[in-house]
Amino acid sequence: MNPSVGRGRVPAIGCFVIAFALLAIDAANVARAQQPRQSAGIQAIQVRPNVWMLAGAGGNIVVHLGWMGVVLVDSGSAEMSDEVLAAIQRITDTRIRFIVNTGADPEHVGGNAVLARAGQTLLRYAPTAGNFAGSSFQTNSGAAGIMAHENVLTRMSAGDKEAFPATGWPTEAYTGARVRSLYLNGDGVQMFYQPAAHSDADTIVFFRRADVVVAGDILDFRHFPVIDLDNGGTIDGEIAALNRLIDLAVPPAPLVWHEDRTFIIPGHGRVADQADVVEYRDMVTVIRDRIADMIKKGMSLEQIRKADPTKGYRRQYGPDTGPWTNDMFVTAVYRSLTAK
Repeated sequence: MNPSVGRGRVPAIGCFVIAFALLAIDAANVARAQQPRQSAGIQAIQVRPNVWMLAGAGGNIVVHLGWMGVVLVDSGSAEMSDEVLAAIQRITDTRIRFIVNTGADPEHVGGNAVLARAGQTLLRYAPTAGNFAGSSFQTNSGAAGIMAHENVLTRMSAGDKEAFPATGWPTEAYTGARVRSLYLNGDGVQMFYQPAAHSDADTIVFFRRADVVVAGDILDFRHFPVIDLDNGGTIDGEIAALNRLIDLAVPPAPLVWHEDRTFIIPGHGRVADQADVVEYRDMVTVIRDRIADMIKKGMSLEQIRKADPTKGYRRQYGPDTGPWTNDMFVTAVYRSLTAK
């Protein structure tokens, strides 16, 4: 053996060990940086460098950061507003500038008033100088603006005694089954109205540059999707909305092992990708088709319940207790399919 070769190998191996150790330290630091920030019941999960998901405030909240400040999708329940605001302030010291609501349910719009008041409108607002862009309602009197489908505004302002304070109502409501597009924080943001899905007020929000889609209650990994029949929800509209999510998302192809993909944030539950939504859509479609076939055979609702059309999925998605149970879902699908 050549002694010089043997001596030459030691420094090379030593450098490799040192380099490996440095990589391990760097990986550990990255892992610590990406760990969820949790405090006071709110868990903050970083989805992209400038996109966070807040969980634990009712519905999931999305925080999008950029040169304008903070753009929020949904605001959580009213009673969690102070904790949500504190969680946002742990992520950034910039102000809330804009809020988009995916629906009208209290766990998605309840925090509108508090969070908007903590922010600042994107429009110029100087009413004492007679110099402001739009009315006090449009500028939210200097607070952050709120955008949603018009059915969200209708729902929030309905009744002799409104369910929500006027300061939390959408200041800009878009109409019709169309796409509303904006540029916020240097990101193209598209809002897709999904009629008659979970309800008649659902919006899918797509951050094009960040490649993040916010689904609202169209997607709920805790259980079968909630079909709110009283507020315009239908099973066929729900499946159409899930198909829209699938169409918007890009899978990690052809390198399926790579982390690059579109991330989809549901109204409740974990961050997902296209494959997760495909699996969820297929489950809902199979159950819809089973129930539709039983209806064609003349079976009653009680007979369909006993036939267990959710078999194979019930353990994962069909609890027997709680706010949305297996029987509630079966009943909603039956009534949606048999509605005149």
